Amino acid sequence: MKTNDTKKNSAPEILKELKKSKLEVLTNENDFLVKNLKKAG
Repeated sequence: MKTNDTKKNSAPEILKELKKSKLEVLTNENDFLVKNLKKAG
């Protein structure tokens, strides 16, 4: 029973972490693209 409880509780936390990491990756990519555009422009 305890294993099921931990799985249910940990899933949303893992999803939150994934969303955060995806956002960080996107912002890093956007910063890189903006820098390159500024150089080109």
